Amino acid sequence: MLSNVKLTAANVPHKESLTTEEKATLWKNISSALIETGRPGIKRLLNWMQSDCGNSVMNYVNAPASTKYHGNYPGGLMEHSWNVYVWLTIIVGNANSMKDADAQLQTEESNAMMTSVAIVALLHDICKVGFYSMEPKNRKTYDAEKVKNALQKDVKHDSLGDFIWETVMSYTVTDTHKFGHGESSVAIIEKFLGVLGLTTEERMAIRYHMGDFANERETSEVYNRYPLAAMLHMADLAATYLEERECTDQMDVFWDTVKAFARPVKAPEQAQPAMADAPKPDAETPAKQEMPRGPFPGQG
Repeated sequence: MLSNVKLTAANVPHKESLTTEEKATLWKNISSALIETGRPGIKRLLNWMQSDCGNSVMNYVNAPASTKYHGNYPGGLMEHSWNVYVWLTIIVGNANSMKDADAQLQTEESNAMMTSVAIVALLHDICKVGFYSMEPKNRKTYDAEKVKNALQKDVKHDSLGDFIWETVMSYTVTDTHKFGHGESSVAIIEKFLGVLGLTTEERMAIRYHMGDFANERETSEVYNRYPLAAMLHMADLAATYLEERECTDQMDVFWDTVKAFARPVKAPEQAQPAMADAPKPDAETPAKQEMPRGPFPGQG
């Protein structure tokens, strides 16, 4: 039953990579959950997900979730998929518990829903298999030890300090599908499960999980008609921006600076009883407010 499902998210805001043990555990959990769905063709799909997929390391087990954002390391796709599975289970369970008792899903319906949850959450981004490859790229490094040991002619300088250029292997998009994001995932799954291997609601959930409102009417109608599609989108957002989020304080620093230079605003004072001998303010000569000064002469 939905109310009995207890899961633990990967819950890693940032990491450079996954250990071999972490990847093995994730794959065991994901493959077990998919096998439990009992869908015909699922084991064949799992075998393909572990194969080299034409570019050796970019299979489901080793693929990143993105090139440079969340999960941009081997195993990142598995970690993201599992986080989405956890969040979707929570969202679906909460949505069910909020219904009147007579409207809540019973055992058979609940089991069918959990099957759908596993299918759409764990496979929604399967289009990222074969989607990335590795290539050398030049980037700056400010590592003090590397800069110290470099030839003097190779040391450069910018506002962040001394740096050298180094060549590193980075992810790049290959996109062997050319069929759109959600559409590609549906097409790949149906290659193994058959055209009837997904329910209509599962197909719609995977197809529209990005919540692309470029065609607002189309996406809105799908979400209105198929609640699982809306909930998968919410789970994808939660996994990406709550579990796997990465951010710097640059935005906060910018607005703190704006606030320091902005016009001071006095909080409204509580009304006080008028006093006969209180001095009256001179409306024509307001008090001068001290403003922060800039670094250049004559500014401020």
